[in-house]
Amino acid sequence: MIIPGSRLRQQHELIKDQLDQAIARVMQKGVFTPSVEVENFEREFAEYVGVKYAIGVGSGSAALMLALGALEIGPGGEVILAPNADISVSAPLSHAGGHLVWADINPRTYNLDPQALEVKITVKTKAIVVVHMYGNPAAMSTIQQIAAKHRVGVIEDAALATGATYQGKRVGSIADLGCFSFSPGKMLGALGKAGMIATNNAALAERVRVLASYGFSLTSLEAIEKGIIGAQFEYIQEGHNARLDELQAAVLRVKLQYLDSWVQRRRENARLYRELLTDLEPEYVLLPQNTPDSEPAFRAFVIRSPRRDGLMHYLAEAGIWTGLTYVPPLHLQPIYQYLGDGPGSFPQTELVANELLCLPTYPELTRTEVEKVGQKIRQFFLS
Repeated sequence: MIIPGSRLRQQHELIKDQLDQAIARVMQKGVFTPSVEVENFEREFAEYVGVKYAIGVGSGSAALMLALGALEIGPGGEVILAPNADISVSAPLSHAGGHLVWADINPRTYNLDPQALEVKITVKTKAIVVVHMYGNPAAMSTIQQIAAKHRVGVIEDAALATGATYQGKRVGSIADLGCFSFSPGKMLGALGKAGMIATNNAALAERVRVLASYGFSLTSLEAIEKGIIGAQFEYIQEGHNARLDELQAAVLRVKLQYLDSWVQRRRENARLYRELLTDLEPEYVLLPQNTPDSEPAFRAFVIRSPRRDGLMHYLAEAGIWTGLTYVPPLHLQPIYQYLGDGPGSFPQTELVANELLCLPTYPELTRTEVEKVGQKIRQFFLS
């Protein structure tokens, strides 16, 4: 591809010296399990998001599973989720013992529709997982009101939206718990798998730490990690091996310093796409709508078109990457047929899935390249 879906090598080259120093610092110390780098990154990320507690974990999926465990949803507890997400969101809900319940989306913001959400809540509902799709914050104020009315916990999946804001707050700081993924292609990417859970609730933070550390009591774990003579193993739960490691934390500490500038570049690319495509008729291209009172982070700029497939192949012939993230939707995937939701069950989700196309938006993309993508889209429809 002339214009690929990402340029991580270019991103890393720009900060190579700092990354090399961070990696060397860990290597020289010879401690790779959670220690000073993880502690510092947790503190720095908590300050960035605006929460009291941040717990580093091994992946975004692990973050979701641990967050659900902290909410104690219990076997069979219903968890509501929009079906346009990835299986990395839905599988942790099942692994945590929850029963999946789908709710339809707003077709312009691509996020969970609060009206569709409320009608799905029952006495069995234990949690709502809200994914900020493609970096666009969901309508959290309304969702939080609905959740409070029904006394249901809320988890933000901010994996696609790190750095985005809603009503002046960073996503991940609004609900009971916020979950982040730092896999390489995300806004803030490690050199492998990594994640984070953010919360302002001390009790939830402690439960997450216990669950992420095999189920050790935190006093026992601290004594063991400090090398106290005679420290014994005390388990208070059956937990998981899900903690963040030192090497990824050191890398992420470097990258966190650049996150806002990278997010700003994504916003600039999104604004340019809008300028280039805004006069095209809706039957050609439908542009996404930002959620009111929000500043998206634009993991991707996602357009809709009834002629999506033709446009996708036309752009590929010009050497331009596009993506179908996430198509088909989860309720139509073979693994979830047992839930009984076939075609037509969630019409807005299905409509968007048939028309969406993700355009490259990463910060290393140049203005000239964005203009080329926009010009090729215009040529497809207007020539």
